[in-house]
Amino acid sequence: MTIGYVVSAYKLPEQLDRLIRRLRTESSHFVVHVDRKTDDRVYDEMLQRTQDLGCVDFVDRHVCHWGGFGHVRATLKGIERLYAEDIDFDYVVLLTGQDYPLRPAREIERYLAEAEGRSFMSYWPLPRAAWSRRGGLDRVERWHLVWKRPVHLQVPFIRRRLPRDLTPWGASPYWCLGRGVVEDVWSLTQEDPQLIRFFEHVWIPDEIFFPTLVLNGPLRDTVVNDDLRYVDWSRATAPAILGTEDLDLLMSSGKLFARKFDATVDAEILDLLDERVDDREHAV
Repeated sequence: MTIGYVVSAYKLPEQLDRLIRRLRTESSHFVVHVDRKTDDRVYDEMLQRTQDLGCVDFVDRHVCHWGGFGHVRATLKGIERLYAEDIDFDYVVLLTGQDYPLRPAREIERYLAEAEGRSFMSYWPLPRAAWSRRGGLDRVERWHLVWKRPVHLQVPFIRRRLPRDLTPWGASPYWCLGRGVVEDVWSLTQEDPQLIRFFEHVWIPDEIFFPTLVLNGPLRDTVVNDDLRYVDWSRATAPAILGTEDLDLLMSSGKLFARKFDATVDAEILDLLDERVDDREHAV
């Protein structure tokens, strides 16, 4: 079982290094994109901390604005690098630098191996009541331009339709996709550049791009509606930064990963998770 981890990061070099080392096995590979807005000194520290691992590639940096296409572009760059490096991956797992595993790396590999190619993504049809402005359809139907947070321009008199008569879907932006699904999505983006041009002007496209392409694809019935991660949206500012008080909930969640963590706020939770995960590994 080979997992290609695509990681989007912008701060906390030590935490990024720690994440990668916890997930590393002899068959795993990591591709990291670091936001171009990140200070070069922070980026250099990320490179230095991981340079001994031999399984980590950093892709060319570009700016990622919240709500813009930059996060999708970073993921596509990660997938492209996996192909370019001829990594024979079975799954691609999309993470951020503030994610952390809740199970041992080998147990994560076993879990996905036993999934027999099924993909994992928390998704829903649009419109969705919780998404404002026509239940999220306005994100797709209108032309959007994100300059920088909080600058977001919507052109009200331009109404658009998805290319190829695709049906829009929404989802959590982080997922675990089997190779067959990844290949279908990648092939579609290579064959039809219009898709990229269209989604470059969708509002918050990381919540729409991949679910729309995956759930309109031939392997949609292999997608399990679960992104396999614990996230707390109930506290401000959501998603909540998880801490020591969340330990029992995290370990009883049944998930593979959780987000988000910040060692400058609560570093002890990462130590406690390591202890619990190590105990779980030794007990198997």
